[in-house]
Amino acid sequence: MSGQVQIVVLHTVKYGESALVIRGYSDSGGRQSFFLRSVKGPKNCAAIQQLHPLSIIDARLSSFSKGEMKSISEFSAAYPLNGIRCQLQKSSMAIFMSELIYKTVREVEENRSLYKYITESILALERIGRDFTDFHLYFTVGLCRHIGYDPLLSENTLSQKSSQILAEILLKEGDPSHRLNINGEERYNFISEMTSYLSHHSGCKIELLSLAVLHDVYGFN
Repeated sequence: MSGQVQIVVLHTVKYGESALVIRGYSDSGGRQSFFLRSVKGPKNCAAIQQLHPLSIIDARLSSFSKGEMKSISEFSAAYPLNGIRCQLQKSSMAIFMSELIYKTVREVEENRSLYKYITESILALERIGRDFTDFHLYFTVGLCRHIGYDPLLSENTLSQKSSQILAEILLKEGDPSHRLNINGEERYNFISEMTSYLSHHSGCKIELLSLAVLHDVYGFN
């Protein structure tokens, strides 16, 4: 089945000598995998560089399919996202966010509200020029709410400090421009506890390998 689709790229996997499998979240089909052939050559290699975590692409699907995967015949970046692609702090944040989406969102059906939240968060991360150390905390709480696991203060099992952080995030209505008065260890513990919260409610253990990397990038400050 051919057609146009917009995809948030979560990660890519090499397939054979000259193809890729793109794991992504699309505007019309939720979480999906797509097959991309012929990625060799200077022109194609330049295009492939646009397939970084959280890149947003406009893709044309061909009638060819690889198993259950739809095939992409051509694509282009919907937004340049140079900051996310090139800046270490933003690219590290993007890797964490893409892994969180990949490991928590399972639905293979259209969810325009969730897609809008994800894409608007990506564009907000790209635009923000000041301190965005706490951006992933706001994003994690927002993602929980959009996938049906709203972390209510009256019902959570977080530690006292993490509950205070959650209360402040909810009070600021998820505005990531508001800097939380916390250090790196408290930030790390909050995400770890929220991951456990998601594991409990989804019934699937979630381990985020990128969290340790993100923690190293931002440090205990």
